[in-house]
Amino acid sequence: MWFLRHHDQTRVQAPVVGIYQTIPTVANPQRMGLLAMQPTDAVINAPLDGDIISLSSSRVSFKALNGQRFELRIDTPDYQNSCDWQVRIGDSVSPLTILGTLNGNLASIIISIYRIDSIPATNLVTAAND
Repeated sequence: MWFLRHHDQTRVQAPVVGIYQTIPTVANPQRMGLLAMQPTDAVINAPLDGDIISLSSSRVSFKALNGQRFELRIDTPDYQNSCDWQVRIGDSVSPLTILGTLNGNLASIIISIYRIDSIPATNLVTAAND
C-alpha cells in the first residue's frame, strides 16, 4: 500500500526589483520574516497567488491559496514616501499583478514580507471542583 503525502507550500517571490537586505527582527512569535529588499524600481508586484484581506497605507495582507497568511510591509523613516495602491480588499492577485507604485526616495524604503502564523484555539475548558 502506498501513501501519498501532499504538502501545500506557498512560493513567495520578490515583490520589487532591488537589493536584498537583512530581514528586520520582529518580537512577535506569530510573525516570521521571509524577505526584505530595498527597491530600485517604484513598481510593487504581488509576491504570491492569493487574495487581499487587509490594506493600509504601509501594509498589505494576503491569504494564499492554501490558507496561509502573509504581510507585505513598507518600512520608511520618511513620511513623505508613500504608495499609490492599485488593488482593494477582496481582489485576487498573482505575481503578475501590480499592487501599487512607490513615491518618494526609494533609497530609504525597505519592503519586507512576513508569514503570519495563527495560533489555533483550543476547546479545553477547566472547571474548578467545589
